[in-house]
Amino acid sequence: MTSTTGVLLDRAGMELPLSELAALWPLGGWDSVSPVQGGKNEHLRVAAADGVHFLRRSYRAKPHEELARQLGLMRLLRERGFPAPEVVSASSGMDHAELDGRLWIATRGVEGTPFTDASPAHVRAMGRTLARYHQTVADLPAAVTEPAVLVELRTRAHEDGVDPARRARTAHLVAQLTAVLPHLPRVVVHGGARRGSLVFNGNEVAGVLDFDSSHADVRVLDLAVAVHDVGKVYTRSGEADNKVALDLSRVTELLAAYSRDLRPTEAEIEALPLLLEAKRLKRGLGRLSRSRQGESLSGNDYTKIRLEDLRIAWLDGHRNEMAAAFRKALGG
Repeated sequence: MTSTTGVLLDRAGMELPLSELAALWPLGGWDSVSPVQGGKNEHLRVAAADGVHFLRRSYRAKPHEELARQLGLMRLLRERGFPAPEVVSASSGMDHAELDGRLWIATRGVEGTPFTDASPAHVRAMGRTLARYHQTVADLPAAVTEPAVLVELRTRAHEDGVDPARRARTAHLVAQLTAVLPHLPRVVVHGGARRGSLVFNGNEVAGVLDFDSSHADVRVLDLAVAVHDVGKVYTRSGEADNKVALDLSRVTELLAAYSRDLRPTEAEIEALPLLLEAKRLKRGLGRLSRSRQGESLSGNDYTKIRLEDLRIAWLDGHRNEMAAAFRKALGG
């Protein structure tokens, strides 16, 4: 759907404030505006006289301070030569605007093509780019006691009504992560190092998007996100094995490319499979917690709980194989 008349509805069916946005970011005059699907934020693509731009409305609970940190990070990355999106100031001179209690920003569009699943070169480029990102932000303050995923798992494991087997598994994983935690390097992680975050010019990365999840955390968290996203195997929608397994050859390509530019520590090699498991447990436990609190879960919720259980079972069945692949790619 494209609009040039100033009327568009958001995903909740509410009218978006296009006239106010056009006044805040005139961009030489808008030609068209259309919604972009995906994510918990609202995105609009604006074709204007000054080129293509993207407007983003943050989700309702987004703290102002968090947005300011993310915009500051994006500007700093560009100053240091990293291909983050260019933040476009509003007519007010501010780098964001608040309309009806919601925060908006604008960025200049990045020209290029998306990640190609069939391209090993794109997998390697993702590994190199993530290493470059971590090198670029290495000097930024990143004080954090422990990863948010570990905090949540510890909380979930102590909730009433948790299945004893899930509770025991979660407690064991928490203990393993807690033991290795003091030895894990901290940085301001990207937080969403996935295929969809990259824009390519041929085999080279032209832009890195989606800094909305950036925050101080353990550096290896970005590797865990990237490994799962690049490695997961798609079969057919609706099939029980769809998006369950990991293609370890692709994972090895990604990690080897990363390691050539930035050598992970022994602690990070140990923590990587633990964080992969932690993400799976967190998602399943989170939905089950909502159910115990009285929320009515949808059929899709139960499908996703089952998916995370299948993913954990796959990890269990390939633990030695994964460890060998990780160590070969990262530790030599």
